[in-house]
Amino acid sequence: MDAYYRRHRDEGLQLVAISVDDPKDEATVRDVMREFAFPAAMVRDANIKGYGRIWRVPLTFVIDRKGILRKDDWYGKPGFDEPLLEATVTPLLRAP
Repeated sequence: MDAYYRRHRDEGLQLVAISVDDPKDEATVRDVMREFAFPAAMVRDANIKGYGRIWRVPLTFVIDRKGILRKDDWYGKPGFDEPLLEATVTPLLRAP
């Protein structure tokens, strides 16, 4: 994800990780995230109730520039790899 983000952030890609770790582990989360170019938030800082019970991580959602959910990782094969990112996200970056 980080390599893809670094290549495409100048095209308007925004990526945010949301850690579901215990708030007492915030220092560890910050240490881990130093390696990545995109930001992270702790789950306590996000409103995730509309997503139901989070029982699988990582969980990825792709939302286009108009706010439309384009990929919901609750369904289908979990996870994102480079080819799936290129097929799913790259066309959205180039769309008007």
